[in-house]
Amino acid sequence: MSFTAALYEGDSVIHLIPRFVEPAAASPGSKAVARPATALENADLATAEVKGWTALFEVIGNALKSAALWLDEKSMQAHYRRIDAYLSQSTDHADLERRMREMERSNQLNWTDCASR
Repeated sequence: MSFTAALYEGDSVIHLIPRFVEPAAASPGSKAVARPATALENADLATAEVKGWTALFEVIGNALKSAALWLDEKSMQAHYRRIDAYLSQSTDHADLERRMREMERSNQLNWTDCASR
């Protein structure tokens, strides 16, 4: 009985374990020669390779998505800081209400967009 299995070495390359022939199957005094891999065994290796690439692309996609969410969060925080700085410049309660009304009416600094985030 001979067998082959895929082995992942950690360097992004799939290496094969060499074929081993069971000692009882070999005749005494003769050396066992490994037979070439069949098409079915090569298909199994190709399937494993495709699964490996798929997993790699999923990890890269998740990393890019995470980076995009982080950038969006940082830009949203900067947006809120700009609005807060503008509103904090008001001198009294009436001035604050005027500034808020002005921002709502003119959609300045995407004031209405803040609530939807």
